[in-house]
Order: sequence, then C-alpha cells, then structure tokens
Amino acid sequence: MSENNEKITTEETPETVEAAEELNKMVDEEQPEENHDDEDDALQSFLSREQKDKKTVKNSKINKRVMFLIIAAVVVAVLVFLLVFLRNHTPVGSTADDALLAPAEFSVTVNDKGEHEAQVTVDENGKIVKNGSGVLLEYDPADIKLIEVENENGSFTVSSNTPAGEATVYTLEGFDGVTLQPGIADEVATACSNVEFIEVISPDGNLSDFGLDKPRAVAQITYQDDTTAKLRIGSEAAAGAGTYVAFGSSNAVYLLPNDKVAPLFYKVNEFISLEITTGSEDSDSTAFSRLTISGSHYPEKITLVPNTDEAIDVTYLVTEPRSMFANPIESYDISGSVRGLYADEVVCVHPSGGQKSDYGVANPYATVTAVYPDTTITLSASAPLDDGSVYLYNPDKDIIYSIQKGAVSWVSTDVDALVHEQILPAKIDAVSKLEFAGGGKSYTFDVSTTTELTDDEEGETQEVTTTVAKYNGKELSSDNFSIFYQNLTGIRNAGMIDGSGKEVMRCTLTYSTGRASDTIVIYESGTAQYIAELNGKTVGSASKSYIDSLIADAAAIVKGENITSL
Repeated sequence: MSENNEKITTEETPETVEAAEELNKMVDEEQPEENHDDEDDALQSFLSREQKDKKTVKNSKINKRVMFLIIAAVVVAVLVFLLVFLRNHTPVGSTADDALLAPAEFSVTVNDKGEHEAQVTVDENGKIVKNGSGVLLEYDPADIKLIEVENENGSFTVSSNTPAGEATVYTLEGFDGVTLQPGIADEVATACSNVEFIEVISPDGNLSDFGLDKPRAVAQITYQDDTTAKLRIGSEAAAGAGTYVAFGSSNAVYLLPNDKVAPLFYKVNEFISLEITTGSEDSDSTAFSRLTISGSHYPEKITLVPNTDEAIDVTYLVTEPRSMFANPIESYDISGSVRGLYADEVVCVHPSGGQKSDYGVANPYATVTAVYPDTTITLSASAPLDDGSVYLYNPDKDIIYSIQKGAVSWVSTDVDALVHEQILPAKIDAVSKLEFAGGGKSYTFDVSTTTELTDDEEGETQEVTTTVAKYNGKELSSDNFSIFYQNLTGIRNAGMIDGSGKEVMRCTLTYSTGRASDTIVIYESGTAQYIAELNGKTVGSASKSYIDSLIADAAAIVKGENITSL
C-alpha cells in the first residue's frame, strides 16, 4: 500500500468482519461493471486470508460511502421540507393541486333585503369542503349607482350615471363643480364591481386575527338593480400575499390581491384634478399682455410686458420697479409658470379663512396676476417649505395645491434676476447710424441692411441679409464691422455699483424702424468696473478691460485692421 494512503483500523470481531464485507459490497455496486472481477478477487482475498490483530479498510472506499450517505440525507431533507411546505400552504380540506387549479365551493345569494351574501361550503366538522379561488361579485362598473367608502384617511361618496351609448360619469358628492382627476373614480368602481378572491382563509374566522374587527376600510355599494354589497378590508397578509376581506355580514375571511383593494384607501382629495390652471387653447392665447408679481416677498411690484419693438432683440420688458430689458431665461421661466400648471397634490378644497392662513396663502408670500387674451389668472403662493415645495391657491377654483417651488419661478424671482445680461441688445439690421466716441476720438458709421431672395444649390429659396457700414463714405470690411457691432451690443451688465467719474465712452444708435435713438455712456468708477448708463439712467456696470478693448477696436476698423471677438 502507498505511503500516502491513510489506514483506519478496527478490532477483529465477527461484527467488524461483517461490516467490512457489507461496506465493500456497497462500494462494489457503485463501481463500473468492468471492475467487478477485480473487486470480487479482492473481497475473496480479504475474507480468506489469515486474521491478524488489526484489519485495514481503504480510505477511498470509506469516503465514497460517506459521500453516498450525505447525498441521500440531503435528498431526504429536501423531500421532507417540500412535504411540510405543501401541507402548510394547502387550504384546509384541499390538496395542493386543488388550491392551485380548482375553484372554491361556495354560494352567493341576495337576501330578502337585497344584500349580497356568500356562504362557504363546510363539512359536518365545520371544515372547508373545497378551497380555491372564486368570485363574490360580478358586475360591470356601469352597473354601479353609489359607492360609500370610509377608510383610515376619511370618507368619500361617489355616484355614477351612464347615459345610453355614452361613458360613465362619476360625481364626488359634496364637490359639485369640482373637476375630478381622470381614472380615480373608475378604479374605485372597478374594485367594487368585480370582486374575486384568491382563496378562503376561514369559513367563520375570528375577525380580530385578520384586522377585520376594526376594518381599515369599509365600502357600501349600491347597484343599478338596487341590490347592495358590503366589503370590509382588514390587514395585509404576510409577505404581501394579499389582503384579508370580509363580505356582507358573514365572518368568513377571504384573501384578495392587494392591488384590487388599494383604490378603497384613496383620500377624498386624490379624486380632485391636479390641474391648477388650464393651458391655452390656441397659440394666440399663450402670451400675456401684462404680468404683475407682488406679495410679502416683494417690497416693490414687478411688472413684465411683451416687447413689441422689432429693433430690440428681447421677448419681454420690465416696466416696474424700473424700465429695462428682461433677462430672456428668467422672464421665460416666469411666463411659463402660470398657464398649464399641474400640482403634486391637492391639499384643501374650498378652504376656510383659517385654512388659508394655516397654509400661508391668506397673506401670500408671492402673488402673480397675468392677463391673457382669453382669461386673467391670479395665483397666490406661501413661503417655500423645507422640502422645496409651496402651497398654491387658485381663487377661481377655490383650491389649495402643493407644488415644487421650481415649477413657479415667480415665487422667488427678484429684480436683479430679471436684468438682461446685455446693456443694449439691439439688432444690427434695424440700425441706420452708429456714432461712437472713446479714447479722445469719435467716429460716425452709416449702416444699411438689405435682404434679398436667392436660390441655393438645391433650388430652394432663401433670404440673404447683407449689412454694409461706411466711414467717411468708405465701405468697411463687413466681417470686421459685424464683429465690432457684436462686441458693442455684447457689453455685459455686471450689476449695480457705486462711484462716479469722467466719461470714458459714448455710443448712440439711430434706427431705421422709427425707434427713438439709444445712447450708452460709460463712466469711470475708481474700480475695475465702469459705470454703465442707458438713455440717462444708470443700468449697471461693465468690465473696464472690455470697454478699453472696444475703444481700441473702433480705431482699428477705420484703419482697415482686423479685430477679434471679445
């Protein structure tokens, strides 16, 4: 025997010899057929040779035996587990196949009061004869006349009417004239029209064991045939298997899918439409003619109006608290947060004065009023909450909503946010003359813009606009002048600053559109920023280095030198 083979010894007794024989017999049965002769010879040799004080058994054969026993034990354990599991999960009185495939044995009746009732069939010992699934109610949602629900969140009553050939119309009692959110009432009606259970839990259960002594929800349904039904919703079964439900006046307990009873837990406000304001019906009604923002957050009223001057490249103008061009991004956000708003949640319908105060809309943090061609909209908002939302009150609907602050930018804007980043965003094709003075020199540029129709290589007609600038009658490079003009109208407004000083630069634009001329004047301030003035009013400041470069570029283009964008 190899030195690496371990030996297990056993004392010489008839029992050990018999055990060895049995062990080798079991191992032999596991070997391939061609090895049987060798193994039989080995066994005969083992039995016939002289008994010694100690006998040895090959460790490899012991290992195979142990492995065989382990596998067998695992298989037995799995089978036992499956038998126990199926026994514990099979409804009383049924096999596993019955529970999965066969319907329960029960009866549904209508008593002399017109109430739907159900009775589970039991044997003489009160055990369920045949368990499984079943249908307690089988109606169409249109067959429902009235649904009264009381749940953990309050109560609601929904009535329905289905005109011949038309869709069912639902009404939430107590909320006449209030628009309902599509689909919510339909979900409740569906939950009350076709009631199907997964299995019978108990034919006569202890209701407290299933949360049915104090139901989480109770639904009383009246159908168009004037019969009624009652559903009591108990606690949820373990592992999300379903929800316990009692039907009619019986104590029988059924298991229903969770999603089938979920609509009976709606809050009354969840029926209300989340639409705060309607969108415009046509493109002509999308733009307001005037929008005003006020409230405790605004010491001065802010007013926006559309820009109608084709010479200026902005959409809106600020007229209060001062006149200026409106920042395109901020003004666009404000204009887009009045019409077509949808709430995250309906908070209060027909609020009392006290409720308005509680939700911060009696003395609003911000109020917006926008005048459109087809309507005028007024909305009031509370101060922003810690979660980033605000309460929003629409007096036309008399409803308080909750919405994210970011969806109503007029709640938190300010005058500085509405300042346009350009001092004078004027269009070059509207300019007829540009007078520029700086660095001790002055220049007058005559400007003209023409537009003509031309056909491209593919034969499609396009508009081609050409701007020509002349200085002292000499035509300048169109590329150079275009860059200079872009730099001029691209002067960035860096905000208001204090200070005073001498004039550094002056520029006047005269227009061909009939707009009065605009004049920008730049003054020293004693800092790295110059003071910017438009038409005699201080509008902000501009970078000193930017203005100095602009002055140098004016001198360069009249000399025919190339300049670059700043």
